Amino acid sequence: MADDDDILKNAGRFFSQIGKSVKKSAQKVTGIGRGTVVVAVDRNRYAPGDDIHGAVTLTLPEGVYAKRLTVTVRASQRAVDYQRNNGVRTIGTSTATVYEFTHEIGGEKTYESGSHAFTLPLPRDLGQQRPSPPDSTLGDVARVVSSVVRPITGPVAWRVTASLVISMGRDLDHGVDIVVG
Repeated sequence: MADDDDILKNAGRFFSQIGKSVKKSAQKVTGIGRGTVVVAVDRNRYAPGDDIHGAVTLTLPEGVYAKRLTVTVRASQRAVDYQRNNGVRTIGTSTATVYEFTHEIGGEKTYESGSHAFTLPLPRDLGQQRPSPPDSTLGDVARVVSSVVRPITGPVAWRVTASLVISMGRDLDHGVDIVVG
């Protein structure tokens, strides 16, 4: 017959195993403790038409099954609109993506810690890049109005972002700002 100390030790082991299972499940759902993704580029300033060379570094305590590993370069621009309705002046802002290119470094598999090199192209004709209204009647109206009254636009902001897309969990991602022009 087992004495009281053996029963307590076995119960302690049992609850320890349950705690480890709960912790592992929580890591899968929240992404906390799963590791990090860091993107690094060879320099911060680029000219139109240049290629961005860099690397995505995965630091993972254990292998992570993911849908894909991607790196994206995106240019966005803020616009400020002034409108007048029944004598009331309103101000609105919006952000539009003027350029986006995504490169898939790897597909669906188990990813381990390591570094993955990439190259992303930048467009040559940056002056022509403008967000376009949608192809619809509303888009046609927007094109006519914008040709008469052009909103005030801010500078184009460029960002390179790496993402490890994890199914049934929080994605791991990291981004750096760059200057193009």
